[in-house]
Amino acid sequence: MTIISLDFSILYPGICICKDFKEWKWIGILNDNITKKDSKNLEDLTLKYPNLQILRTSTKREKSSQYHITERNKLVNYLEAANLLIEGLKSHLTDEDDLLISIEGISFGSKGNALVDISQATGIIKNKIIEQILNGDCDRFFVFSPGELKNAIDCKGNAKKIDIYNKFISDPIIESVKRSDLYLALSTEDWILNGENIKSPIVDMIDSYLGVVKIYQILNQK
Repeated sequence: MTIISLDFSILYPGICICKDFKEWKWIGILNDNITKKDSKNLEDLTLKYPNLQILRTSTKREKSSQYHITERNKLVNYLEAANLLIEGLKSHLTDEDDLLISIEGISFGSKGNALVDISQATGIIKNKIIEQILNGDCDRFFVFSPGELKNAIDCKGNAKKIDIYNKFISDPIIESVKRSDLYLALSTEDWILNGENIKSPIVDMIDSYLGVVKIYQILNQK
């Protein structure tokens, strides 16, 4: 069984791909500008840890004085990010994979245009996952609330990113993940963590792991 979990956002989507709760791969997508130093660090990271993949968009969500152009720019960017994510996933899958896919539900802490934008982008990616990855089988698709995903790794529903990071390092629930490239990278690459700030999209890749834990717990309840 292959479990795919998405921590989807406009700027830094994170994807965890797990085979039989034993083999682990991650994809992070950069849909924002980052520093040259961070770019080099991420490039070196993927060379050192081949089961970590970083993909980058080329389009920009540029604002215009004309509303329709701004909205068009955003839509073009969302479509590129979604297509990049789907093609990235396909490169790690085969027709024989028995798939389950989860995504974090929308946080309604977002307000105004931010909530509209993430809702629009999330709708696009859900549609592409159902049609292009699951071949229309919605029964293999799970949407979990942010709170229950944090609870899955024994954190409070309002836990901060650093809380999730620390729990992932100390007790990630699924023991095999301690042999994964992401776990090893977090244990050795000191540039990833600065105080309580965790570099993106690494932090988003950590968050994407929580959906796998949730499905692991559901399956083990049966």
